[in-house]
Amino acid sequence: MSFYTLEEFNGFCLERVRWLNARPFSAKEGSRDSVYEAEERPHMQPLPSERYEMCEWRSCKVAPDYHVTVDYIRYSVPFRLIGEQVDVRLSDSRVTVMSGGGAVAEHARLRGRKGQYSTLVEHMPPSHAAMDSPWSPKRFSSWAHRIGAETGQAIDRLLASRPIVEQAFVPARNILGLSKAHALGAVPSYTSLKNTILAVRAAAGDGLVDRAKSAGRLRGADAYRRGGDGAC
Repeated sequence: MSFYTLEEFNGFCLERVRWLNARPFSAKEGSRDSVYEAEERPHMQPLPSERYEMCEWRSCKVAPDYHVTVDYIRYSVPFRLIGEQVDVRLSDSRVTVMSGGGAVAEHARLRGRKGQYSTLVEHMPPSHAAMDSPWSPKRFSSWAHRIGAETGQAIDRLLASRPIVEQAFVPARNILGLSKAHALGAVPSYTSLKNTILAVRAAAGDGLVDRAKSAGRLRGADAYRRGGDGAC
């Protein structure tokens, strides 16, 4: 047989499949069609409304700002899960957080810029600034102003820069934690102070970039001579 289009060939195959399914069995009663109708079709379930998606599983710890971080993007979960380990199911379009055998949060998966937040209102604690909470804006502001006026201003700016104040808690903690390192008695150097300032400015949202990291540095020919001062 000759076929000149794919549609012709597919039509021929469809007719042959119908003939094969309707043909009586040689060793018993019935056909493939009759077995399907009597034994298989009653047990079939309807197809899901959404297409099947491959997924990936990860384990995450819920941060004090009641978010989990996946690929540098943060997704909220109910605040009661702060500090707990949860499972995260990632598909191409959805992020589902699982705890206790069930789903506790679901978000559309975000792409692109790192540091984005997906926060649902129902996940927020009843009071964001509880005085007895170790994670509160007043605590971070007070801690910062005890270090110094400039530090206090930087942390206040950071807390005010986020649409949801909890989103500033982790960077605020990281910035203020730098004060502990310098309080240990180590002698400061230009490099350590410069890196500290860059980290603080970046976390505060100034967008300062250390362009020296990408600058080219060349040593003279003497550094490459065998046995020279530059040999290592």
